[in-house]
Amino acid sequence: MKLIMRADDLGFSEAVSLGILKAVKDGVVTSVGMMPNMDSAQYGYDLIKDYDIALGQHTNICVGKPLSDPKLIPSLVQENGEFCSSREIRARKEDTINVEECEIEIEAQLQRFIEITGKNPDYFEGHAVFSDNFFIALENVAKRHGLFFSNPSINKQWEKDNGIVGLEFMKLDEKGLYDPKEYMQNHLEDIQNNPCSVAIFHPGYLDQYILTHSSFTLIRPMECDFLCGDWIREWIKENNIKLVDFRNCKD
Repeated sequence: MKLIMRADDLGFSEAVSLGILKAVKDGVVTSVGMMPNMDSAQYGYDLIKDYDIALGQHTNICVGKPLSDPKLIPSLVQENGEFCSSREIRARKEDTINVEECEIEIEAQLQRFIEITGKNPDYFEGHAVFSDNFFIALENVAKRHGLFFSNPSINKQWEKDNGIVGLEFMKLDEKGLYDPKEYMQNHLEDIQNNPCSVAIFHPGYLDQYILTHSSFTLIRPMECDFLCGDWIREWIKENNIKLVDFRNCKD
């Protein structure tokens, strides 16, 4: 039984990127998703570029500024040219994201990813927005460039086709926290009964940008500490779980 430990949001801010570095260097993270449009994307990449991990494109259409011309993607942006927030998008009664416009921005972020890293992403997925049109656009761009589109926990047919099952998202309490040990224990049977599973985390430290622009705050340093702790390493060993990433999960 194989397990991918995925950390999202590299480049969201400097503090988040430093926390992800900690979770890679001292922890059990095997795959990291970078947000190419963010100002700290290059900073985050420089921190982790020498580590043997899978690096994916964590495509972002709900935080900060787009890389494409806002006039070309009106369904994605506010009047000031910045992305609409994920909260605003979730509040819509209909999925108003335009697939063609979304592909324009996704392509721009892919080109930025390649500019930063010098290579294609090892996997390709999206940040925070649960929109069918967003997923269609991501898959279209991935197919166009021969990239591995990753959509666990969202698309059961994708999980069946790729042999990778996403663990269900954790349920947060009123403080935005949860018990990660309990979460992993509760999903041990899922991990044991599937050839490969993926667990998604958001380790990081906090700075003012994150406190202002993200609903995930206290959860980030908590998960960073958990992913670097003795318990998770011993739990993985005791249960004969093999850690893999998106590059070698089918080997």
